[in-house]
Amino acid sequence: MSFSRISVLGIIFGFIINANISAQQSPSDYLLTAFEAGNTQALEAQLEFLSRNPYRLPLAEEIELRYSNNENTLEDARYRLRLRPNNPWKIRRNNALFNALEKELSIEQQLIFKENLYDRYHTLLEYIFASKKTALLEQRYQLASKKLALFRENPQAELFDARDFVDAKLETVERLEEWEEANIELMNIQLEIQLTLNSTDLKWQEFELISTDQIVELSKRLLAESLPSTELQLLQQRIEVAKIETSKERADFDIGFVEARLAPNLQNDDNQLGFAFGITIPIFRDNKDQIAERILDEIELREEYSDEASKDSVMKVLEFQFLQDQLSQHQKLKESVRKTNVDVLGDNLARSEAYNPIALLELEEGKLKLEQLLMRSQERVLEQFVEVLFIYDAMLSKPLINYLHKDLEIIE
Repeated sequence: MSFSRISVLGIIFGFIINANISAQQSPSDYLLTAFEAGNTQALEAQLEFLSRNPYRLPLAEEIELRYSNNENTLEDARYRLRLRPNNPWKIRRNNALFNALEKELSIEQQLIFKENLYDRYHTLLEYIFASKKTALLEQRYQLASKKLALFRENPQAELFDARDFVDAKLETVERLEEWEEANIELMNIQLEIQLTLNSTDLKWQEFELISTDQIVELSKRLLAESLPSTELQLLQQRIEVAKIETSKERADFDIGFVEARLAPNLQNDDNQLGFAFGITIPIFRDNKDQIAERILDEIELREEYSDEASKDSVMKVLEFQFLQDQLSQHQKLKESVRKTNVDVLGDNLARSEAYNPIALLELEEGKLKLEQLLMRSQERVLEQFVEVLFIYDAMLSKPLINYLHKDLEIIE
């Protein structure tokens, strides 16, 4: 694919974006979109619904008005008003249940926010390193082009070799193909970010990544301040909901009634108004199956919580250790590159009597290869750092921080 075609693709992508270009958006603005994603709309609607307290039970379960007249005469007319109050324990536990459900939905919403942030952290890293990779591959292509130009311009020189000339041609084509593929990959990632931000103004080249020394310090702090994950909090809340559901089922019985009787036309005034009440003793219950189901749900959730807590502890240790291994490997690679002294070798070669421009270009190519190795190593470190941030729930800690920025800037 030629660069003209790539340019056309870029123009097409630009037109796909909203025509009204918004102000420049920062990487932190992109991370903030995690809290505006459409996958939280259903939960937000449920929380809004519960905030209006639509679940509150009335104080009276039933009000009944009765009329009787055995003699079919006006004097025998009798009226009864029966009130069946709602079980106060049921009312209280029903309120507690929906409060617990509301809290469960809030935690579930936080979990979605956390997963959205995780995805955006990875996309942000992909964009930054795709930009770095594209720039580096451009340099490698330019070097290959210079080498090929030297062969073309000096066909009679002692340095010219037909096989090397063919290899230089093939290398130039390979470097161009790699550069074009990197450009397409970069544009695809950029398009994803632009669609999320509804903005085409992304100028993040000056974004300075967090250093490995900062990652070491932050990871130690996370290890010391480890808290239960959002996933565990959600399971714990679901256990609480199951417990309240069981208690609500136990309180789901009729407690009795209160009745007022009126016979206004009786001759005996003392018997015109009367009262009665009844109390239900819940010896025989028709909801034992529901109670048993709720208890089984609670047992299952407790077992799930125990398994998840065990896995969470193990994964925290593994992910943290893996990060330390990546940091150690990256540090060793940096030290190896430093000892190579490519710049010194290049200076010596440029000043030597046996000056060889082809060798100098190949040395520069070797330097770029080392930079590419370091870049890949840094990317692996940062990807693992994001994994640690996720499993230690650091992403949602307040205040919200952009952990990829060297200044650990607060996200507002």
